Amino acid sequence: MKERNTLTDTDRCRLGQLLMSDDARGLAPWQVRDKLECMLEDAYAIQSESIPDDVVTMNSTVLLVNVTSATEFICTIVYPEDVDLVDEGISVLEPLGTRLIGCEVGDLVEWESRSEPGPWRIAEILFQPERVGNFAL
Repeated sequence: MKERNTLTDTDRCRLGQLLMSDDARGLAPWQVRDKLECMLEDAYAIQSESIPDDVVTMNSTVLLVNVTSATEFICTIVYPEDVDLVDEGISVLEPLGTRLIGCEVGDLVEWESRSEPGPWRIAEILFQPERVGNFAL
């Protein structure tokens, strides 16, 4: 993974607020919260309208491909309260969600809890809210 991820200003602000909430402390282990906080501090934030199409933003649906087995997995990065509302929703407070947010197509991510360990390559962003002009999702 690269040193600095790119985030929208909106995602960075909302994720910072989420980390400060009591909900985050109850939903995610400190290691995940700490990793997300460090990523937010180091991230390059830009306006939502300027985010490249190949960057994973909140509510993006991504196609992951296991580099070793070529197994594919599709997931959508969501806020914790939306996990049950979205098919294959992955909370940004889960280790995979934290790793994916701000990454780009082609980046590799590890996914320890999957039966087929990584690395997994971000093969495609199937949906990105900003790509279709939805800057408030």
